Formats: sequence, C-alpha cells, structure tokens
Amino acid sequence: MGAAATTFYVKHMVCSRGILLMRELLLALGLTPLRVELGVVEVAEPPSSIGWDRLRTQLLVEGFELLERQAPRHHLVQDIKRLVAELLDSTPAELRCGRGPQLLSLRLGRKFAYLSNVFSAAEGQSLERYIIGMRIAAAEQLLRTSTQEVGRIAQALGYSSLGHLSRQFRLIKGVSPTDYRRQLAASPTPNLTASTSELYEPHLLPNQ
Repeated sequence: MGAAATTFYVKHMVCSRGILLMRELLLALGLTPLRVELGVVEVAEPPSSIGWDRLRTQLLVEGFELLERQAPRHHLVQDIKRLVAELLDSTPAELRCGRGPQLLSLRLGRKFAYLSNVFSAAEGQSLERYIIGMRIAAAEQLLRTSTQEVGRIAQALGYSSLGHLSRQFRLIKGVSPTDYRRQLAASPTPNLTASTSELYEPHLLPNQ
C-alpha cells in the first residue's frame, strides 16, 4: 500500500474558478490533486514530501491562505465565534436570518453550508442556533444592567420587532423578557445570577 494522502484546508477558495486555479497551482508544485473542493484539498503525496513553506507562499500569491493543518476545523470554529461576537457588538442587525449567513460566508471565505456543518460537528448545535443563543445572552445582559425598555433592547440587538425577541427569549429562558426583568427586581440573587462571562455563553436551544 502506498503512502497516505494528505488533506489540508484553504481559505478564500469560494468558487469554481478558485478550484480550477488550485488544481493548476498544485500541478505546478509537483503535487497530485485527488480532491479539490471549496476550502478542502487532498493530494496523493504524504505530508513529509510536501514543501509546506513553498505551498503557503504560492497560495498567498494567488489570493488563498493555508489554514493550520492541526485541527483546522477548530480554528475555523473559533473564527466563527469571534466574528459573531464582533458583529453582535458592532452591527447586530447583520445577524438577522436573512443577512447573517451571507455576511459570515463573505467574511470567512467559505460557503455558509460548510461553515454550518463544521460548526455543528464541533459544537453539537447548529450555527443558526448558536447565533440566536448569543443574541439572547446579550439581551439578558442588557435586561440585567440597563433600564432600557424591552422594545429598545430588541431594536438595539437588531430584532425586527419586540415580539420576535420575546418569542426567542421565552424559548430559551422559559419566560418573557418583561417577566425576566420582574423576577430580577423581586429576587436579584437566586437562580438568575451569573458572572459576566456566563451571561455571554451561548444558550443551547431545545431541539425542535
């Protein structure tokens, strides 16, 4: 049996032209492409026979980027989380269902379906559910630390309406945002307390 093939991951390869260009680049480097898909490359040569520095340099010349070969999906998941947090802090309206997938795909250089599959496999929940959980965690923080009306909080977090926020909040927390705030006022310590870091941990949604 021959030596094991090598799989590695490439950022910014998002269209058919990129796949064709990648095949040409691999052949020019003396490598044998077995599989070239959006973001994923497999060559016949074992890792020890690949000139990684040269490969990395040529990828950069063509506008690509070689991801770390050790646990590349872990790095991608961390990139997704960082971007979601950044958007939530700066432009939360961009995380709405109609905009979020397209923006994440554009910023990370991958098809959203691929991002979602990688995230689900690593985290045990879909990327869409994670984003909802992060938005609700932010709403929870504002309910605790500000006196803003719930409608204002919904607007600040990019929700299309107070009803939309209320439905998602109730699904995760079991109460409406207004009732949650009332519970805090009545009993600020038991059951509803958490550290700041815990408040920003994404909530797992019921599987339905």
